Amino acid sequence: MSQGPAVFPKTPLALAPIATNASLRDQAYAALKQAIVEADIYSHSGEVRLDERQMSLSLGVSRTPIREAMTLLEQEGLLRSVSRRGIFIVRKT
Repeated sequence: MSQGPAVFPKTPLALAPIATNASLRDQAYAALKQAIVEADIYSHSGEVRLDERQMSLSLGVSRTPIREAMTLLEQEGLLRSVSRRGIFIVRKT
């Protein structure tokens, strides 16, 4: 018996549209990093999954700079990518 796709609660990040004086990737990176650091990821036991589309809308940029910024954050160990499941905030132990 196949189970349906896993449902993860979405934790909205505090994001605002970004300016255009630096590269969109760098600004998205800075905004996402700050939001991740300030997010209350320990308030519930489930994994915190990020919604790329919602972040794109909140920041007012296309999904490409969001993806590029998330790649940098994954390299820093703040995010974890899981194939066919999404991008998750890494909890530090």
